[in-house]
Amino acid sequence: MNRVILASASEGRKRLFEAHIKHFAIAVSKVDEEAVAITDPRKLVCTLALMKAVEVAQKFPDDITIGFDTVVVCDGEIIGKPRDKKDAIRILKQIRGKRQIVMTGYAIVNKRLGLEINDQVETVLYLKNLSDEFISDYVENHPVTKFAGGYGVQDNDQLIDILSGDFDNVVGAPMRAIINHLKDLGYIE
Repeated sequence: MNRVILASASEGRKRLFEAHIKHFAIAVSKVDEEAVAITDPRKLVCTLALMKAVEVAQKFPDDITIGFDTVVVCDGEIIGKPRDKKDAIRILKQIRGKRQIVMTGYAIVNKRLGLEINDQVETVLYLKNLSDEFISDYVENHPVTKFAGGYGVQDNDQLIDILSGDFDNVVGAPMRAIINHLKDLGYIE
């Protein structure tokens, strides 16, 4: 059976794959996310996820390659990854205490089969009203530039209350959807 390739360097996605998929490999895409100027967040995450999966699939045409992209939408604004710690502090202060939508696009590609599945999943959550002191400490002690919105829930889900949708999606990989597709394709039972 061909391999499943995770086209992501995300530690959270890697952990989710380890928990749900027995055998997979990682090959990180080199897609320049900043070069894509799409204002519709749903189209943006789907486009970037597909670009990442296709780019990695070129190297592994016989395998199933899965790419992802995640953004946070708050007050109608797309919030990506902070540029640096100062930007993370600004973003966290802007979005604390507010309802947000975490959108994760995913793409499942197999070049040899001509397979291309591309969709997105949304989770609605509330980011707790974090104090300035908490935000400063959090930014100093976490790799905030790796997370859309400047926060990660892999090790601290106490930052959020999920109103609808799945926690895995907030980590960056909607595993329920991925597992269903992989079952349909005969990759897992």
